[in-house]
Amino acid sequence: MLILTIETATPVERVAVVRDGNVLAELTDTVGRGHTEKLLGAVEDVLGRSGEALADLDAVAVSIGPGRFSGLRVGLATAKGLSAASGVPVVPVPTLDALAESARPFRGLVCPALDARRGEVYAALFRMREVSEGAAGGAPEAARERLLPDSAVPPAELAANVLAAAGGEDVLFLGSGAFEYVEELRSAMGGAFVRPDDAVRQPTPAAMAAIVGLDPAGLPGASEARTLEPVYLRGI
Repeated sequence: MLILTIETATPVERVAVVRDGNVLAELTDTVGRGHTEKLLGAVEDVLGRSGEALADLDAVAVSIGPGRFSGLRVGLATAKGLSAASGVPVVPVPTLDALAESARPFRGLVCPALDARRGEVYAALFRMREVSEGAAGGAPEAARERLLPDSAVPPAELAANVLAAAGGEDVLFLGSGAFEYVEELRSAMGGAFVRPDDAVRQPTPAAMAAIVGLDPAGLPGASEARTLEPVYLRGI
């Protein structure tokens, strides 16, 4: 599959073209207070460098949230515009699912956490398995089991929720929230805390494309771009 990925849930805007799991071209840009019209320029840039055309894409994968309000709005609006111009379907990718998927090839408990400001993090908890493990027939969906829903909570509350769900297992934290509150999380988690993965601060293009590749037609809103809305978790 040939997929354009747009990740604007964090302060680091990330746009890429991915074919069958391989990143053909990628552009990252720290945008500060908001994502701007430069996003369309980034799309044109990565398409040009990849040698692919918009009409050749199988899907536009866009990070749907939770994350930065302005970034999510601009990212989704850009994806909708590209879909309207080309007929390529938009596939919404849950941001924390993609962040967890970015921990591959790690297997075990993963807590993706993004800095939500106001002393909170956007976070969830997953068990990561080999793709071939899990349900009968090796269904790809079994490779990532959700143990806690997306939430916007203070780090101490997150640690308590994760400890209750982990049942004594070690937990790998990752994402900008894990780095921002590393000492608080380590203190609350005790020996169950596995330091944040230095390489994973936001969802990677390959992880976003992998989620789309599981079942692009089956993801909510994959062919209904006009009705898609960002997932904020809390009021603006």
